[in-house]
Amino acid sequence: MKRHLLLSFLFLSVAAFGQNPEDVLRYSYLNPSGTARFLGAGGSFGALGADFSTLSQNPAGLALFRTDELMFSPSIRFTNTDATLAGSNPTLNETKSNFHFGNLGIVFNTNPGKSRWKTFNVGLGYNQLNNFNRGVYYSGTASGTVLNDWFAEAQSTLATGTEDDLDPFHSRMAYDANAIYYQDGALSYDFLGNENVNIERSQLAVLSGAMNEMVLSFAGNYDEKLMVGTTIGVPFVKYRQNTSYDETDPDNLVNYFDELNYNEYLQTDGIGVNLKLGVIYKVSQAFRLGASFHTPTWLSLTDKFDNSFSYTYTDNNGRSTTDASSPQGTFDYKLATPWRAAVSAAMLIKKYGFLSADVEWVDYSANSFNLTSDIASNDNQNFERQLNTAIQKDYGSAVNIRVGGEAVLDNFRLRAGVNLLGKPDADESGFNMGYSLGAGVRGESFYLDLGYRLSSGEGVIAAYRDGPEAKTKSIAHNLLMTVGFKF
Repeated sequence: MKRHLLLSFLFLSVAAFGQNPEDVLRYSYLNPSGTARFLGAGGSFGALGADFSTLSQNPAGLALFRTDELMFSPSIRFTNTDATLAGSNPTLNETKSNFHFGNLGIVFNTNPGKSRWKTFNVGLGYNQLNNFNRGVYYSGTASGTVLNDWFAEAQSTLATGTEDDLDPFHSRMAYDANAIYYQDGALSYDFLGNENVNIERSQLAVLSGAMNEMVLSFAGNYDEKLMVGTTIGVPFVKYRQNTSYDETDPDNLVNYFDELNYNEYLQTDGIGVNLKLGVIYKVSQAFRLGASFHTPTWLSLTDKFDNSFSYTYTDNNGRSTTDASSPQGTFDYKLATPWRAAVSAAMLIKKYGFLSADVEWVDYSANSFNLTSDIASNDNQNFERQLNTAIQKDYGSAVNIRVGGEAVLDNFRLRAGVNLLGKPDADESGFNMGYSLGAGVRGESFYLDLGYRLSSGEGVIAAYRDGPEAKTKSIAHNLLMTVGFKF
């Protein structure tokens, strides 16, 4: 398996080489959007139903639709990330925006007639489970260089092999660009003996893509007391990562070295499948209880990646810049995300609105890579074992809490909600927070909803293994509109 730089951003920002434990959070630490009503009320619809987003949460909610419905939800998202490199360095901000659809769906409602099954409904469409669009930029002075690890790797390889054996994504590029070279018969580089020098550096990382889940759901309403439903979920993954990392030496602290630039591109595409089961029970007309259970999502993923490198130095022949690039790498692998279970409760306050809450449990340590399904090599098998052991060590179980409500004012609706997403790290407690607001208007055959969610969190980013870390603070603004038709 080729090794390459990956960045995994949620509200956490980290960097490592190759598939790494942090990658699993991209596909299991979910922050769904769906419809504007769902977003505005904090996503707490597990016991309420009658919203298309519940097909990806508690599919029993599909049974509470009373008409055929068609809806779509255009959305715009803004992310702002502040990043500060450790030490006396400035805090820099990077802003990114993107347009997408949070939801698209259709519901078919049937009435079996005189049966005690009051409805049998079918739903088809998709909901967005995660949005990867964000950027981060930092700049400042810190010790060390990305070349330290590459030089050590080249020393080890060339001790028994040739330059053709060097890693084409790292040390071979440095060798081809004259950043690593032979001097007087010995392998060397400009930082030899000065490995921890303080030099200037900067990094720009731009991420894009999303995880959207196509859903096919079936649900029934038994005697207006018990709702049951199931969803076959087919998530589609599209993830893009562009990073550009620079080091410069304006104070001439390193002989010969002037600057370097290291660029990486990663493209991940994939498809998966899961099954969701749910029930809702009407204790009374005003009080409902819900429960749902999600199997793991079994994802089949393909990474395509390539790197480029340029090195500028000044010697007796003057200033020179040499460029090098890697081949394009491709790697196929599989990932199984954790089981999920949730319980919900909702209270309907006559015709004045509702209050609801969902509590979801998920064990992030149950994420599991399969790197040997296509190529069962010993290297892949050993690396797979290391990764899954690290996942079990680094992550633990967490509880996600969603609370929300809606006020009814004739045909108008006002909504608010709070999300508390449990942190997945085994040695970290607490929650990442999200706050929601929404409004809407409802008619007999048409409705329009608006939703807004503010999410925030902190993390770190590093350009290379054991490199200087920059602390990040991220804020995401989601604006969503749902247009729906009943027929």
